[in-house]
Amino acid sequence: MIQRVKPELNPLICPVQSEAKLENQAPVCPFMSPIQSEAKWKHEEKEPEVETTDGPDSFCCRLQCDSEHVIQEASMLACALLRYDRQDLVGRPILDLMPPAVALVHRKMFRDLRQCSQDDLSRAAKQIKSNMSKCREFILLDSHHDPVVCDVSVDLRSDLSSTVLLKEVKGNYLHTVPRGFEKFINSKPCFHVKEYDSAVCIMLDIAGSTEFACAHSSRDMAKLLHNVYTAVNDVVARNAFPYAYIHEVVGDSVLILVSAGFMVSHPSSTALISLDVALESQRQVDQRLSELGADGCWARVGIGMGPISAGVVDGRNFRIFGETVHKAQRLESVCPRSKVVCCTGFLKLLCEQLQEQGFSCPFVSIDMPDFTLMSYRTGQKCNVECLRTDLKGFGSVSYAVIDCGKLLDCHSVGGAHSFLAPLHPPTLQLCGDRGNTVQLHDSNSDVCGS
Repeated sequence: MIQRVKPELNPLICPVQSEAKLENQAPVCPFMSPIQSEAKWKHEEKEPEVETTDGPDSFCCRLQCDSEHVIQEASMLACALLRYDRQDLVGRPILDLMPPAVALVHRKMFRDLRQCSQDDLSRAAKQIKSNMSKCREFILLDSHHDPVVCDVSVDLRSDLSSTVLLKEVKGNYLHTVPRGFEKFINSKPCFHVKEYDSAVCIMLDIAGSTEFACAHSSRDMAKLLHNVYTAVNDVVARNAFPYAYIHEVVGDSVLILVSAGFMVSHPSSTALISLDVALESQRQVDQRLSELGADGCWARVGIGMGPISAGVVDGRNFRIFGETVHKAQRLESVCPRSKVVCCTGFLKLLCEQLQEQGFSCPFVSIDMPDFTLMSYRTGQKCNVECLRTDLKGFGSVSYAVIDCGKLLDCHSVGGAHSFLAPLHPPTLQLCGDRGNTVQLHDSNSDVCGS
C-alpha cells in the first residue's frame, strides 16, 4: 500500500517524549541495521527521509523492556494484539516476538551498542534512522507464531531499556513499493532507475508445472500456484521480513530479494538469512505439493548475488534489472530435487559469515572438495558440492549445490534459543573427492547527543 507524504508529521516519534526533549536527541532503533563506519553512515544520512501520514497518537500498544530486553510491562491492547495473557508476556524476552532473522540482527546490534562511546552511539543513531525509513512496517509473532504486521516505534534509553509502541497494520501488502519510488508510479511512462551493489536474488519455480497443467484443469493449476505463493510468503513473513521480501511473482516463479540497497539490510547476516529463506521455502513448497498430490512437481531454487538496477521504467511497476536476476534464474534451472543451487560468490560470503559466528569454514575456490556447513537457524548440517556447467548466456560457470537432506521441522520463536549453536563441533567434514525512529536519552532523561 502506497502512503502519501506529509512532511509536518512524524509517526515514529515516541509520544511519551515532550517536544522540548526531542530537539537534540538522536534516533535509534534496535530493529534496524548494524553500526557502520563513519563514511558509510554519513553517506546514508544524506538520503532524504520520508514520513507517513499517521500521527504519533496512532501508536496504542505499549511494551516496557529492561536493559536485558525482557518485557516488564505490557498494555492490555498489546496483549490482545499478540494473543498473550499478560502473565505469559511479562518476563518474556522481546526476542521471542521477532522472526528469527530479526532476532539475530537485534542481538548483534545490541552487542555493538553496548561497546559504543557516546559519539559512536549518536552516529549509529543517525545511520539506523536512515535505514529504518526504508521500511513501512515490521512483523511480530503472536503466541501461535502467526505473523502480525505492525508499525513500530521504539523509545530506547542509553542503558538500553526501552518502550516499544505498536500499531497493527491491516489491508496492505508488505514492501509493495520501496520508499522514494511511489511518486514514479503514475499513468505516464517514466524512467527512474538506481544502481545497487551485492543484492541477493532467490529464484524459486516449480519443476513439472507444465506437465501438471496439461493433465489437470486450469482451476487445479490455480490452486497449486496459490499454495506455492502462500507457502513462500509464510516463510518470508515468519522468518525474515523485513530483511527479505517477495519482490515479484510471475507464472510459477517467485523472486525473493535480500540486502538490496533500497530495502532494510544487515550486511553481516545477508548470506545466513538468504540460505535459510531459500531452504525453508523449498521445504514448505515441496510439502504443499505433496499434500496436493502433485508428486511430479517440486521446487527448484537458484541464488545469485551481485549488482542490480532497480526502479520504474513504465510508470506502472517497481522492478529490478541486471545479470544477477538472470543468473539466479539460470542456476535454478539446473537445481536438483530437494537441493539449492547458488553462485560461488554467495557461497564465499556464506562461509565468511559462518566464520564470523564461530564456525570453521573453507576459503571458497573453483576446484575444492565437498564439505559441510550448518544452518544458522535449525543447526541442520548442509552438504555442499562444488560443480561447473555451461549456463545459457554466461558460458562455463562454477556453482555450488547445497543439500541439507530432510530439514528439521523447526518453528522456532525468535529468541527462544541460540541460532548459531551447532549440533556438532564447528568443524569442516571433508568428503574426499570433489563430487522506525526512536529517541535516544539516558535513564535520567538527559540528552546523550545529537
